[in-house]
Amino acid sequence: MLSWIKRRISIKISLALIVVLSLLGTLVSVYLVQTRAEALEEMMLNKARTLTKIGARIVEQTFQQAIESGHLTREEIFDTDYREIQEGPLSRSGAPKYHTAYDQYLDRRLQPIIDAFIEEDSMVVFAVPTDYNGYVPTHNSIYSRALTGDPEQDLLRNRTKQIFDDPVGLRAARVEGPQDGGILRQSYRRDTGERLWDLSAPISVDGERWGAFRLGFSIAQTDHEMAVLRNTVIASMLVLLAAAALTIYLVVTRIIRPLHEVTATVERISEGHLDETITVDREDEIGTLGRAVNHMTQMIVHNLKGEVDKSNSLIKNVKEAVLQLSSGANEIMAISAQQSSGATQQAAAVQQATSTSQEFAATARQVADNAKRVEGLAEQASQVSRNGRKAVEDASAGMEELRRQVRSVADAMLDLGENSHKIGGIVDIIEELSDQTNLLALNAAIEAAGAGESGKRFAVVANEVKRLAERTVEATNQIDNLIDRIQTSTNTTIMQTEEGTKKLDSAYQLVSRIAEVLDSIIVTVQQTTTAAGEITVSTQHQLAASEQMTETISEVSDVAGQVASSAEETAHAIAELSELAERLRQLVDDK
Repeated sequence: MLSWIKRRISIKISLALIVVLSLLGTLVSVYLVQTRAEALEEMMLNKARTLTKIGARIVEQTFQQAIESGHLTREEIFDTDYREIQEGPLSRSGAPKYHTAYDQYLDRRLQPIIDAFIEEDSMVVFAVPTDYNGYVPTHNSIYSRALTGDPEQDLLRNRTKQIFDDPVGLRAARVEGPQDGGILRQSYRRDTGERLWDLSAPISVDGERWGAFRLGFSIAQTDHEMAVLRNTVIASMLVLLAAAALTIYLVVTRIIRPLHEVTATVERISEGHLDETITVDREDEIGTLGRAVNHMTQMIVHNLKGEVDKSNSLIKNVKEAVLQLSSGANEIMAISAQQSSGATQQAAAVQQATSTSQEFAATARQVADNAKRVEGLAEQASQVSRNGRKAVEDASAGMEELRRQVRSVADAMLDLGENSHKIGGIVDIIEELSDQTNLLALNAAIEAAGAGESGKRFAVVANEVKRLAERTVEATNQIDNLIDRIQTSTNTTIMQTEEGTKKLDSAYQLVSRIAEVLDSIIVTVQQTTTAAGEITVSTQHQLAASEQMTETISEVSDVAGQVASSAEETAHAIAELSELAERLRQLVDDK
């Protein structure tokens, strides 16, 4: 079906025109529906505004008449002492119900009036007065029916004597927000599920704001009328589109019918009927096309005859060229066979050289790796030798410091020995003094005994001096013993110190010889490192040269392979060329 449409130019033109017409019809339909809907909505709003203002004026007049007639006072009209109903049918309501001083009066006087709003216009859902706090003192009769006990039914049946202090209710009661001519409009979905406009107009009593008059205006009927309008416009456009499509198709088919005749004639000419001509009886573009096709056919017949003559002469020349081509192809085939054989041998030799160079490169690479490892080991040995030389130097310095300290200890011990001898001399002097003191005490005791009673005190002193001399002798003996022990220990220490000093001198000389040996090792390791570095450099040069040689031989091998492959392809092409020359010769012979 799609391919048939593509082959029919009348269908394509008709479809294009129909699509354009459909777009225009759609735009017109949308415009008509939108403008009509806006006009209808504006008309409904004007109607609702008028009713709301009328309701507000009626409530104001009702309150004014109540004051003038004495049925209500101004204080009773502004009563906000909402007393909850505890008895009666309304006390069983699920929502709290209240009463004020003026709601019974409004039930009698105002309810019949607000019922007229609903009765006169089916689009009015409710029409009620509400004070500044959202209290509805009286409601329409359909919302003031007796309670049933069913919350869902009572929600629709009884909505009077109730405070609606939700945000929507308070805005409506106080007429807060953007206003249009003093009327506040709110759009929402009611708790009963119905979508409506809630319009409110302010109510004032003696110049003081009492509340507002609320009017619920259903937009369901407006939506219904808009849907009817939309369906009507769409149906009309579809009928108009169908009629226009049929008309377009008939007109286009009639216009391009001569074009089909021209197409049929051209197809017969393409099949070989060169004597066909197109009958031209029109002066428009199709007539011009027919005359151009007739002229083109005549030129084709004239040129075709000339080409046939040229073809005969060309065939003769081609026959001679084919014979020469066949002979040359045979000679080239023989040369190509020799070239292919030589190229194959060359490729085999180059392949062998490539293998040898790759082995040589691998060996050179291994030698280079070993040389690098030797160089690394030599460097490590050099570093270890330098560390050992540093350790020997530190040990030598430490031993030299130790030797100085030992010599200092030996000198101190010698001084200690000399001082101990000096102390011995002093002790000898103390012993002599103690002996003399003892002798003096003995003489004093003798003299005191000879003095009799008067020398007793002096005898006591002599005894004390004698006891002191004895204690001095004991202390001196102890000091002699300590000095002898000190001198003995000092002499032993001095001898050990001398032996340690001699051993330290020997160790110092040994460390010095180790340092000399390490210096020789460091020189040898450095020479080894230098030699290993030179080997590494030489091996790397050799490795680079071998890799370059391997790469060159590989390139030569690739070239040799390509030459051999090209030779085979050339031989194959020449064989095909020879075969083609033979076929051309046969074709020319047949001619």
